[in-house]
Amino acid sequence: MSLSAGRTFVILTNTLTLIAGLILVGIGIYGIASPDVRLYSNIIPLATIIVGVLVFLISIVGCCGAVWENRTVLKGYFIILLILVLLQLIVVIISLIDTQNIESILNKGWQTAYDKHPKVIRDIEDEYSCCGFKDVHDRAIPKRSPEACTESPWFGYKTSCYQSLYDSYKRHQTALGIWGIILAVIQVLALVFAFILIRRLPDDEERERDYRSEHQRLVQEGRGDPGRGTTPYHVPGGRGVHAPYGST
Repeated sequence: MSLSAGRTFVILTNTLTLIAGLILVGIGIYGIASPDVRLYSNIIPLATIIVGVLVFLISIVGCCGAVWENRTVLKGYFIILLILVLLQLIVVIISLIDTQNIESILNKGWQTAYDKHPKVIRDIEDEYSCCGFKDVHDRAIPKRSPEACTESPWFGYKTSCYQSLYDSYKRHQTALGIWGIILAVIQVLALVFAFILIRRLPDDEERERDYRSEHQRLVQEGRGDPGRGTTPYHVPGGRGVHAPYGST
């Protein structure tokens, strides 16, 4: 793979992860606004937002390193992204295989909301047309007359909320897991292309040798035509050499 192709692929994959980071931020904001997600944890949407911002920023660093062809920036980007990918995979795997504690998580979240944030439960009951947690009288809202949830002419809900919450939790868990895997695959591709680009880019010593070689070539060209004078010529890197008069 050529240097130009490696740079292009690094920029392309990081553009994709940049977009993915923005989508994660959007998912996290949606989670904060969703009553059923707020029931079991505000940490999940906040963590999603934080990961999205990190992915966004790291993607910008990768693009800049590729455009500037800076080995130091690309090496830092590679190490940080590798750590982030490993952490993401661990979280995704734990999230997908942890199906035994869903009832405990939901029950704890319902109790906390019942004690401190009853409006969250009221919103859930209205959203899913349900009453209570495991049955219609299990910590239903309003607290003073839980039977109103099933008997009120404005509500009259006849089913509990547990199954709807369980299904919602599984949907969010699966969606985040799948999205995390897709993001990790793109990030692994970005790591591969970044590694190739780092290997292709010359280091400082190689750049110095190239400058010296160019310097010597220009000096030899000037000496090869004694009838022509020399004039200062600037080589990238700040070195002044002499090139023949009239050269451009």
